[in-house]
Amino acid sequence: MDALLMAGGKGTRLKADVEKPLLPILKKPMIDYVIQSLLNSKIENIYIAVSPNTRKTKKYLFKKYCNKKRIKIIDTPGKGYIHDINYSMRYFSEPFMVICCDIPTITPKVIDEIIDEYYTLRSKNMNLETLCVVVEKNKYLSSSTIAIDNYIPIGINILCPVNREQVEKLYVLKEPVLNVNTLEEKKIVESFISSYRL
Repeated sequence: MDALLMAGGKGTRLKADVEKPLLPILKKPMIDYVIQSLLNSKIENIYIAVSPNTRKTKKYLFKKYCNKKRIKIIDTPGKGYIHDINYSMRYFSEPFMVICCDIPTITPKVIDEIIDEYYTLRSKNMNLETLCVVVEKNKYLSSSTIAIDNYIPIGINILCPVNREQVEKLYVLKEPVLNVNTLEEKKIVESFISSYRL
């Protein structure tokens, strides 16, 4: 399975003077945590979607990962998350993982569990196309994110490369995962990473 790493958003909630993917988490750009976890997982190729909103990120990625054959940088219009995913579907012919650049706590183990769960569920239900990864609201480390019922989507989905509404199932993660959308969440994540030595 390939992955689409979303790194082209404006990051308006962050209110920082740096592009969101480059936000330093313990002195390391946030996107690097996600890339390293993807490289050490079952994911084959990583397509990183940048946009006019993240020109410095694109430059950084080209410089750091130019020798990695598994990493491909693609330009998207930067008109919004859903629009840019739909734009990027042209690069995929099989189900693929969409993952946001703001999840520095994600691990290869969790990525592999999500992939395995998707294929297990699909073997039992061939109509299944999309897996939406969520955590239980009471296990989420921050309260600033919008919840749907008792769940919080964490910015990881598996999609089929078709531009239409897809048959979806939720997958509830048992492990703590946190997105960084605010500077307060940055501090929480840095503390979490320091404690668990991710």
